[in-house]
Amino acid sequence: MSIKSNVDVLELYDDEYPFRLPLRIKNFETEAEYKKFAKNCERNIRSSIEYKSWRNYIVDVLGINKCMITEENLEECNLDVHHHIPSLYLMIKGVLNKMIEKNEEFSTFDVALETIKLHYQNKVGYVCIIPDLHLKFHNGFLNIPIKLVRGNYKQYIQEYSKYLDEEANLREGSEKVAC
Repeated sequence: MSIKSNVDVLELYDDEYPFRLPLRIKNFETEAEYKKFAKNCERNIRSSIEYKSWRNYIVDVLGINKCMITEENLEECNLDVHHHIPSLYLMIKGVLNKMIEKNEEFSTFDVALETIKLHYQNKVGYVCIIPDLHLKFHNGFLNIPIKLVRGNYKQYIQEYSKYLDEEANLREGSEKVAC
């Protein structure tokens, strides 16, 4: 067995075997693989230093350190930066679907990087809320008024809504977005 590498396309192979192992792919065999891949991207983003730095910038530098609904401040309770319009998972799906539609090759890291770039381009809608309200939203018992949403989420909608299905509910002005 003699494993070789095609460094131009980042692919492993062995002349004795017909299968090649590329770093990047263009699509998925099943919907389950697609969802697993997207969830893996989400996990990588949430655990990244870049994501944590983005969150800390919002709270520590911009001073958005109180719940935008109850006005409780960070000194009194914990505070979550909630992706709102769209959720992080929907952002990833938009990036991923765009790459698939354009027939681009991608890896987990390519999708995560593009999604993080959207955060640093301020194309992310977000609200700072206490964890209980965050949970209440995700359980379907809270509507977040659009006027509270920070970030240029309209830019994301303009660029990526065509890559998301209708149930993503990304219409401008929506008060509740599927997460």
